[in-house]
Amino acid sequence: MNEVSVVASALVADLDFSGAPHLLRGLRRADPFIQLATLAAHGVLEQSSILDHCQPAEVGIYLGTTTGPLQTNFDFLDTLFDDGEGQASPTLFSHAVHNAAAGYVSRLFKLQGMAQTITLNGWPFLAALLEAKTALAGGALSYAVVLGVEESCPLLDEAAGRLAGGQPRLPQRGAVAWLLAGGHQAGLLLGEIVVDEVYSGEEHLLLRHQETFSATLDLPLLPPGPLAPCFSVTHALQRVAAGSGQGSWQAEAPFGRARCTFGPQKKQ
Repeated sequence: MNEVSVVASALVADLDFSGAPHLLRGLRRADPFIQLATLAAHGVLEQSSILDHCQPAEVGIYLGTTTGPLQTNFDFLDTLFDDGEGQASPTLFSHAVHNAAAGYVSRLFKLQGMAQTITLNGWPFLAALLEAKTALAGGALSYAVVLGVEESCPLLDEAAGRLAGGQPRLPQRGAVAWLLAGGHQAGLLLGEIVVDEVYSGEEHLLLRHQETFSATLDLPLLPPGPLAPCFSVTHALQRVAAGSGQGSWQAEAPFGRARCTFGPQKKQ
C-alpha cells in the first residue's frame, strides 16, 4: 500500500475571483456552490506543479457536502411549478445534481480521473478524504483533489432558527480543498481517518451547537454549522504543516465522532 501525503490545502470563505479572473468565463452560468468548489480546487492546484507532469486520468476529484446545491434545487423547483415542465430551466436542473460541481472542476482543470461526491449529515469532507486516501493507497490514482463545500440555504437557516427558539442561524458558505498525493511525494503524511456517525435528531444536525473540536495545536473559534469542521480540520493541518511536526484533530457531537491524524513531514 502506498503512503498518502497532503501536498497543498486551501480555504475559501467567499466568492473572490480577483486571483483567478480567467475562471469567470467558464463559470458564467454556475451557481455559488459550483463556484466555491472551483475556487478551492484552483487554490490547491496553483500551489503545485502536478498538472505540468502527470496525466489527466491520474488525478481524481472527491467532494463532500451535507446538503449540496440545495438552493439550486429549490430554484429549479420554482421554475418547474411557476412555468411548467416545458419551461423549467435546464441549466438549473443540471446544476442541481450534486456531482455537477465535480464536473465543473474536472472540465475547467482538465482532470479525467474518477470523481465522487459524498453527501452525509455529519462529516462528509472527512468521508471524502477517506475515499480519496483509499484510492491513492491502492494505486488507482496518483493525486486527488478533495473538496468540502457548503452553501447557505435560507430555508435551512429559517428551520434552524425555529429550532433555536427564534434566533436565526447566520448564513454560511465556503469551501476547503486538500491536494493528496500517493507514493513517494513530499508533504504531510495523512494518517488515520475515522468517521463514525450515528442517528441524531435534526436539531443537532442543523444547529450543531454541541459539536466540539480539539487538536494538537490551538484552533480558532468558528461559528457552529456544517462548514465549521471543514475549516477546523484544515486549520489544524496547516498549523501542523507549518511546524513540520505531527498532530491530530478530533470532532465530538451528539451525532458521532470524527478523527484525522497527520505527520511527520516528508521531504523530497
